[in-house]
Amino acid sequence: MQKIIYTVDKYTGEIYWAASEFFGELSGKKFSLSEMEATKIESRTDLTNVGKILLSAVAGAVIQHLIDKKIDIRLIFEKGIIEIK
Repeated sequence: MQKIIYTVDKYTGEIYWAASEFFGELSGKKFSLSEMEATKIESRTDLTNVGKILLSAVAGAVIQHLIDKKIDIRLIFEKGIIEIK
């Protein structure tokens, strides 16, 4: 299980990724939600293709979680940060 910590302005929380994917490539890194557009993830040179797919999935899960919590979408993308622990 992997812990993902999110911060959006004054909101902080965490979700847990229960699937058994290997997060080694993403662990200990912070990512801005403003950089999670598919074309931006694809153009990253610091991640393998598997890492890019996993990052996209994690970002999507966090973004949906934040939307479900009624956090303003504009704020999510302007100030949102995720950290993979």
